[in-house]
Amino acid sequence: MFLRFGLFLILGLVEERVGDKPSYVSKIVLDVLKPHVPSLVEFSMELARVPGVSRVDAVLVEVDAETDSIKLTIEGRRIDYESVEEAVKRLGAAVHSIDQVVVESEG
Repeated sequence: MFLRFGLFLILGLVEERVGDKPSYVSKIVLDVLKPHVPSLVEFSMELARVPGVSRVDAVLVEVDAETDSIKLTIEGRRIDYESVEEAVKRLGAAVHSIDQVVVESEG
């Protein structure tokens, strides 16, 4: 709940303006727990289809009996985080934390 609320606050500010300049999310780093299937390649390719995403960098951090812990770095212009989160859930995974957010402004 806190994760969603905290991100909502971040993205809410981003969707408005920073000063007089429109701004957008260009990079998000996530700690994700996923099942072994789909593979890391399939998982990453599916996330690359999310609106605003132009690059997905996935690093396997830990493997246990039924899950993989991965660090996802997602980059793009105007990343739609809600769509990223929905895709992660649809693939059977869960976001554990948002470790970094990069916001850029236009102009």
